[in-house]
Amino acid sequence: MPTRTTNWPAGTPNWVDCSFDHMHRAKDFYAKLFGWEIREGGDDMGGYAVALKHHHTAAGLAPRMQPDVPSAWSTFFASDDVDATAGAIRDAGGRTLVEPMDVPNTGRMAFFQDPEGAAFGVWQGGEHPGFGIFNEPGSVGWNDLMTRDLEGAKSFYGKVFGFSYEEMGSDYVTIKRASDGEVVAGMHLATQLPDDVPANWLTHFVVADRDSTVAIVEELDGEVLMSFDTPFGPEATIRGPEGETFNVIAFSPEAENEAENDRDAV
Repeated sequence: MPTRTTNWPAGTPNWVDCSFDHMHRAKDFYAKLFGWEIREGGDDMGGYAVALKHHHTAAGLAPRMQPDVPSAWSTFFASDDVDATAGAIRDAGGRTLVEPMDVPNTGRMAFFQDPEGAAFGVWQGGEHPGFGIFNEPGSVGWNDLMTRDLEGAKSFYGKVFGFSYEEMGSDYVTIKRASDGEVVAGMHLATQLPDDVPANWLTHFVVADRDSTVAIVEELDGEVLMSFDTPFGPEATIRGPEGETFNVIAFSPEAENEAENDRDAV
């Protein structure tokens, strides 16, 4: 089982979370869907809860603080210095939504938008390094930027994190971490995005079986937007209890072997 207890290398997606109006409903939905145990945060955490899988940190759930901001799963990237990363984001044309701040006894974070409007966070681990479990059913296995401006996105994130890229066709690139060239995420030229949907980072949760997961989603009154097959395994796009979208993927044996190699690299 792939787990981690130390900080992730800079530029690696190292956390996801989502905010909700009705936390009890969200906790119930995701606990049943992914088998999460929900650990409630103290008063100093403002109701923030951490989802555990096999007793390791998998994701975060939070009460919605801004009613006009829709629920969405947010991707965070590891940084060794959030303040320096914030400066690089500003210099590259990004927008700061939440200035760098300490999270007591946990780490340091900030939140941004890229020039196209895709929101993302930066996390500098302290006692909480980020994902404690990954590439395992019930945990995050991948993150994709859905963008209408692939070249602009490559330029922005390259300036901020030092990413390099590998072309995987005309509309998709994989992202390589600056420190060692390991593939850590992807970017998709998503010309099919509806006009009212901004560019966004899409979280992929790993599941043991796509079809049985889809059935559970429907039983829980979630919405299955589409199911499809990829070279990496069967996937589905899901809409959760408050409109948040995410993908689930059941890794193929070949993709699982590749993920195993990536684990060894970090």
